[in-house]
Amino acid sequence: MNKVSRWLAALSLALLSVATARAQGDMPMHGNHNPHHGGIVLMYGMDLHFEVVLERTGALRIYFSDGQRADLPASSVSDLAVEIDRPGALSEAVEMAINATGDYWQGKSAPVGMGDSTMNIAFVFRGDPIVVSVPTSNLMPAAKTPSAAQTPREPVLQHV
Repeated sequence: MNKVSRWLAALSLALLSVATARAQGDMPMHGNHNPHHGGIVLMYGMDLHFEVVLERTGALRIYFSDGQRADLPASSVSDLAVEIDRPGALSEAVEMAINATGDYWQGKSAPVGMGDSTMNIAFVFRGDPIVVSVPTSNLMPAAKTPSAAQTPREPVLQHV
């Protein structure tokens, strides 16, 4: 058996054991990415989702859930920071805080339009610093069904 054949056999065995564990209920299935709060859902790894809800008024909420989309308390992440970059303007740091019930992070920015602004979100999860940049046009309600003239830009997720 050559090196490639051994590698393929090992990979097949690993995939079979994952499928068996899932079938027996030993491994949780990955949750869907349907928004629970009217925002967009992003993920980090296989065990963290976060839903960003941005209103045109600038009201901002960020909810966290696990890999199966069960709600997590806002305190599951620390050092959450948000900054909005608008073309031709200074970046705006959005003051974020955990809401009174501990369910989500909230903040308020200046009103956000459909322009080329970018929201940068940073936080720490299980000791890992994460930074994601999302075009605000992707976060706005009207951008959920873009026209042919309005092509959404992709979020950029980084592990720092």
